[in-house]
Amino acid sequence: MSALLAFTFVIGILVFFHELGHFLVAKWCGVRVEKFSLGFGKKIFGFTRGETEYLISLLPLGGYVKMYGEGTEGNIIVENITGASGDLQSGDRIIEIENVDLKQYGSWEKVLKTLLLKPAEKRETKVERDGKVVDLSLKVDELESIEAYSEKEYKRGFANQSALNRFLIVIAGPAMNFIIPFFFMPIVFMVGINVPAYLEKTPEIGFVRPDSPAQNAGFQKGDTIIKIKNKNVDNWQEVNFIFQSNPGSELNIEVNRDGVIESLDLKAEVSNDGLVDLGFRKPLNAVVGGVAPGQPAAKAGMKEGDKILAINSVTINNWDDMSDLIKQSEGSELDVKVERNNEDITIGLKPQLSSELGKYVIGIEPKIEEITKKYGFFESIIVGIKEAAVLTFTFTLAFFSFLAKLFTGGIALGVAGKSVAGPLMIAKISGAAAEAGLANLLKFTSIISINLAIINLLPIPMLDGGHILYLFLEKVKRKPLNEKTMEISQKVGFSVLIFLMFIAIYNDISRLGGDILNQFIKLMDVFR
Repeated sequence: MSALLAFTFVIGILVFFHELGHFLVAKWCGVRVEKFSLGFGKKIFGFTRGETEYLISLLPLGGYVKMYGEGTEGNIIVENITGASGDLQSGDRIIEIENVDLKQYGSWEKVLKTLLLKPAEKRETKVERDGKVVDLSLKVDELESIEAYSEKEYKRGFANQSALNRFLIVIAGPAMNFIIPFFFMPIVFMVGINVPAYLEKTPEIGFVRPDSPAQNAGFQKGDTIIKIKNKNVDNWQEVNFIFQSNPGSELNIEVNRDGVIESLDLKAEVSNDGLVDLGFRKPLNAVVGGVAPGQPAAKAGMKEGDKILAINSVTINNWDDMSDLIKQSEGSELDVKVERNNEDITIGLKPQLSSELGKYVIGIEPKIEEITKKYGFFESIIVGIKEAAVLTFTFTLAFFSFLAKLFTGGIALGVAGKSVAGPLMIAKISGAAAEAGLANLLKFTSIISINLAIINLLPIPMLDGGHILYLFLEKVKRKPLNEKTMEISQKVGFSVLIFLMFIAIYNDISRLGGDILNQFIKLMDVFR
């Protein structure tokens, strides 16, 4: 599946179910829904069923449900046609009638009384229909023969619903995004998902990068991490999650070093890819997991599964020993001894300088031992629901913990900005997830869905959380916020969202030069 198709799948699923939540609850509350759109902007395809137009629009980065009575005043809703209506249609919004100021009237009945003072006259009338303004010339008796309401009095309008109904309509979108993982994760375990075996192993450090934060803090190969921030850790998955949830933070880490407990302080530095990279990692065997086409290893005939035993007669014990020798080669010829199908083979090759990495490479990736988690139908449902609950709780806790640290100064604003990803990165990682299989794509979609739900609940105008904030203030004040306040807050909220989108796209562009598949593997290692 291409990155574009995978991205369309992920965004389409998230947007569809989010907006479906708003739509279904709005209908249940009796609100008249004008449009249900996947995407923004120009209509590509659409059809009308009942009183709602269903659309697919040009820009796929979202969607909307348009309900009558959302923040508009002074217009007239045509509910039903009861007689000769002069081309008026049910669902039309009358926005202007010649020589009549609609805003000064609180009901259609009062508008009619004014019009009936000169009943024989035709009135030039502007109507909003399907997003377009239509000009009609109508007699007063034609206007009299419709069932219509001002938006202030229209009972099926969103604004005229009870505070509880409006809250339910607003919260239904994020709620659907929280529900998605509970459907997808059982499928993940029915299909079967490959998980790096090391994640469930004791967090013993197999390599410390020279001049890294880890080496400078005193970490050594062979150290076993036992506590982080006074919290016991039993495996690499717990270690990874704590590190990635505390970007820019000072962490106190306790390690077991040959039976002696050492306490080390380390800052969780954020790399350019937005992930915490401290300079140490798990033990890694020198076994080839992938060979890049066109690179020295591929040209020399190296294959996936080859176990590297020695380079220029120097014994190789792990992947990092091998990597160091390749970097130190300065491009000179190497004799690489590998074990393949229980036979020892010597391969000659010359490393080449990678302009991207700034070091000599031969074009191979390590083999990561994996275990497959796959269950029967009923067991996968139970395991999947439990995993969805864990993901939801963990991400929600991590997100709000991150915000708390940001507002209290525990995380610098610049560091937080590096963690923001946008549509380009989501598109790339979606493609990598799709290449890794359906289970990985569904799990990635579940993770994004949870994050979308959380972000939508932030009290920022233009988001669902902003609408919930309006409802809270309305209950406190015992009256709706005035139109001017709403307008200003919406502009502020829009500016904040544009700013965040700018940061996200900037980060995406700066990261896209890297290996996206490796980026995806890192991400999934953290959150499997």
